[in-house]
Amino acid sequence: MAFFWGVCLLSLGWMTYGEASVPENLDKSIDELKAYYIKDDRELHNAHPVFLRVLKDLKVNLEETEQNLLMSIIMDTYNRIFTRMENDSLDEATKEKLAHVQEHLKKLQENYFPGKSAELKTYAESLWAIKENDPVVQQKALFELKRVYREATQLRNLKNKERRRRQAKISKKQKS
Repeated sequence: MAFFWGVCLLSLGWMTYGEASVPENLDKSIDELKAYYIKDDRELHNAHPVFLRVLKDLKVNLEETEQNLLMSIIMDTYNRIFTRMENDSLDEATKEKLAHVQEHLKKLQENYFPGKSAELKTYAESLWAIKENDPVVQQKALFELKRVYREATQLRNLKNKERRRRQAKISKKQKS
């Protein structure tokens, strides 16, 4: 019986932690915004999430620095979405709630996911904007390919070297 209550208390602790990770005033603002914006939720359940698919694979497929970068980009995307919603809204109370949520997201991003996400986003956008069908771009790409390939190989080798060093350190600790 003691084991059963222990499991129950542990589960309750996990549920409390999960709920406690969103401050109460932010939770309330989010719920009010959902009530204001979501009238018909059929589109919400169409198996095409905006962020949840990325989050699902986040910890499995990416290293911590990559996870932090991606989370920072997600926070930035949320801020852009809420800025657009705030600009489009005619309701002052809704604008205030959107600003409140953005403030929390910005603090979260600054405190836990600092970095160069804006700079990296600019680089990514410039790369996505490249016109693949432009003959000049194709020629330049061919001209630059060997150097880019060497740089990519050096990054891979550096990553492998770091991994081997961490594994050697772990092996030494296990033998000690």
